[in-house]
Amino acid sequence: MTNRIVQEHPDRGSREFWLVDDMIEYKIKSEFANEELSVVLSVLNPKPVIDGEMMYFLSEVNREALIKLFVDLPDAETFAKFVSLLQQRIKEEAFGQINAVNRKSEITQEQVDTTIHMLETYLDPATIEPLLATLRNLSEDPNNRDRLDKVVAVFNDLGLQQGAVLTYAPFFTTLLPNADVDS
Repeated sequence: MTNRIVQEHPDRGSREFWLVDDMIEYKIKSEFANEELSVVLSVLNPKPVIDGEMMYFLSEVNREALIKLFVDLPDAETFAKFVSLLQQRIKEEAFGQINAVNRKSEITQEQVDTTIHMLETYLDPATIEPLLATLRNLSEDPNNRDRLDKVVAVFNDLGLQQGAVLTYAPFFTTLLPNADVDS
């Protein structure tokens, strides 16, 4: 797979993107501006947004479009391969996402029920109903890893609501990766 792509647009100039370690670097040259920037992959959402002839990779922090590609340039196959590799690398670098394997201790029904209660008390339940449904399912069998994986998947898709959930439900912080580095 290619870790570099060059796009030439007849009216909007050229764009060059390349993957380097945990970053994507790019150059944009047009009649009106020249821009060079590096973006850390871990801040990007791996699900791009397509708007006409453009594809955007958004920041997980502020939902701003940080990577802007011309769809199917230089050709559909090269473009698809590059986007696939970019998505894969973003997922690999998503160190801030929760994951069931990060939970080392046993999960109790009481913990899950308390989490549900906290979320229903402090957040609008309608805005997080899919998460509440997966938590209720987990409450019925707290040691079922498949059910915990579903909770994790729904949480990771919450977008901006993740911050509020982490604030009011400390249970989710136990699913964050451990940042301790062994010496």
